Amino acid sequence: MSFQEILNQPEAVAYLQKSLRGNVPQSLLFCGPSGVGKKKVALEFAKVLNCLDPKAREKGEACGKCARCIAIEKGMYSEVAVVDFVYQTRLEMKIEPSDPDYEETFEKELAKQQNISVDTIRYIMTLSQQKSATGGWKVFIIDEAQTLQYGTGAAANALLKLIEEPPQKTVWILLTDKKAAMLKTILSRCQAVQFAPLPTETVEKLVREVRPDTHDTALAARYSEGSVTRALRAAEALEILQQVPQGPAWPAAVAMELPRTAVAARQSAQAILDVVLQAVHRTWKETPAVTARRELQKTLTKLEKYKQAVTRNVSPAIVVETALMGLNENIQIF
Repeated sequence: MSFQEILNQPEAVAYLQKSLRGNVPQSLLFCGPSGVGKKKVALEFAKVLNCLDPKAREKGEACGKCARCIAIEKGMYSEVAVVDFVYQTRLEMKIEPSDPDYEETFEKELAKQQNISVDTIRYIMTLSQQKSATGGWKVFIIDEAQTLQYGTGAAANALLKLIEEPPQKTVWILLTDKKAAMLKTILSRCQAVQFAPLPTETVEKLVREVRPDTHDTALAARYSEGSVTRALRAAEALEILQQVPQGPAWPAAVAMELPRTAVAARQSAQAILDVVLQAVHRTWKETPAVTARRELQKTLTKLEKYKQAVTRNVSPAIVVETALMGLNENIQIF
């Protein structure tokens, strides 16, 4: 991966490459839809900052071949950390990876994650203040940054102290798809870099690369809203929805196809409801009759409530079956 291989984010890449020739901002906010390359660009920026090839750095690129570039690519460079729910879950785990129950416990704990905690921020605060082992740049990439202020907001306040007076040769990169939910005090101290939704053709191309066994990449990309992440979720949902022909038994049959584990079933149910919501919304936009539009609006409201129900202690199968039973026969999903 290099900046040249980052698709359809020319303005974001151009800004970062320009900053490499002057004063590197120590607090950046990458904002835009999920699944459009924010994390990839952040890691590439970390590689350029630490690359051992001066000729590559002069061009605003990483060589991709030196020891540091390879280590960052593999997630093994001690000065670069991607702080997300996976990272936080590993910090919080009370059992060792060698434990036979580790993987199952990890999945359960990961599913519980809702926000980046103050304990995680304090942990990386300690890391940021330690002397660099390599003399390179320390880069901390914080995903789901809008969740820092959930609860008491202690995590956001702790981070605020750091970005106000960051250590030398340290860069904080916050990633969010909900800029409006961020604390204004953090927004005011970060240089915002906007990322755009990807064109449908680009999403389709990337889905083919990431998940070559996708049944219908064009259809998945249609439900992507410019996000590869959304497209991949839509692809899985569409495969479940297409398992059996549509008819009276279709809602129950689809519900039966959900995964057996609670965590996976909730994720699949959410993905299915997202696809159905988009299909209903598309029908609403294309429907001229006022009465029909009102009925579709009621359906959209119900679907939003079903999405909320899935996050609670409600059977995902029952929610999906009920949602599909209430669909108007004129709504075209496929």
